[in-house]
Amino acid sequence: MSNQIMSTAELQDGYNASINETEDYTSKLEVQIAFYFIYASIFLLGICGNALVCFVVARNKQMHTVTNLLITNLALSDILLCVLAVPFTPLYTFMGAWVFGSTLCCLVPYAQAVSVYISTFTLTSIAIDRFLVILYPFRPRMKIKACTIVIVGIWIVAGLLSLPYGLFRQMDRNETFCEENFPSESFRRAYSTITTILQFIVPFLLITVCYIFVSFRLNSRSRMRPGCNTSRREEADRERKRRTNRMLISMVAIFGISWLPLNIINVVEDFYSKANDWLPFKSCFFLAHFIAMSSTCYNPFLYAWLNENFRKEFKQVLPCFSRGTSDGTSRNTECGRSERMYNGNDTVQESLLPVPTLKQNNSSCEMISLEPINNEASKDQKN
Repeated sequence: MSNQIMSTAELQDGYNASINETEDYTSKLEVQIAFYFIYASIFLLGICGNALVCFVVARNKQMHTVTNLLITNLALSDILLCVLAVPFTPLYTFMGAWVFGSTLCCLVPYAQAVSVYISTFTLTSIAIDRFLVILYPFRPRMKIKACTIVIVGIWIVAGLLSLPYGLFRQMDRNETFCEENFPSESFRRAYSTITTILQFIVPFLLITVCYIFVSFRLNSRSRMRPGCNTSRREEADRERKRRTNRMLISMVAIFGISWLPLNIINVVEDFYSKANDWLPFKSCFFLAHFIAMSSTCYNPFLYAWLNENFRKEFKQVLPCFSRGTSDGTSRNTECGRSERMYNGNDTVQESLLPVPTLKQNNSSCEMISLEPINNEASKDQKN
């Protein structure tokens, strides 16, 4: 996946070889200006949106939960990708030369590979966590300390797996291009194939399996005891979990769809090197790269749309979204504080979304309180 993000030297060679025969539309000034505008928009939205996610989680202790910490880690990886992928790739290709020095020549592709690894591993961790929470509700959930260790481990593993992208990258003799310099072509193909498998195929297989089981379990619970009066607490819990998983599945779907075209370009380039000589190949690369980079912008909007906690925090931080809502902000915040349920052995399980409230009057806020269920569960087992 990642070796194609900045492998523009090969694309530039093919482009230079064919430019004399037929003009590539990306060589036109107006097209380049359009691409610059698109990439600048992605850069600004990605940086500001994901920085806002990190800020609202950091400022509110009630949002310091396992899922929110993993979401913050995903936002940090998107920021890293925005800083070291979005600006350099179009500039390098349109300028026709690497003018950013030998240090960035090694650092940029390495950081990009690390960022993509972190994103996929974090999405996988979220899916596994949801799988354990939904299928084993009485099992203690991961604690904050353990989640922090997982996040640190993700960064370390991502850094180690991406090392070849930094080690086998150097400027050419003329100090013009930033090129890959793997020991052999077979080594490059093998490493690129392993990267695609570890970055894309295996994580999304695990994620798909986890969310399939989660969906089956939630659907089966919704059909349980149709003739019985289900408690409001159980109904609220089920609806909360459905909405949470809907948001998380949307995150995975967006990431997978965004990165699939660039992976296809990567596989084609690895196993059919003559593809670089095709005139449309450079255009296809830019289109695939633009789609992949745009994935860094979607998540903050997704949180604001599907997650009431993030939406309320965004309204408090951003004045343009909080106008006209100041009168009800404190009441809404108070109503949304009861967002946790106890999960086996008194371990707090975060639902991400506020508990649906009962009918409210103008002066008070009535909430559904979720009490520990350990004692009730043990009594039922004894009976």
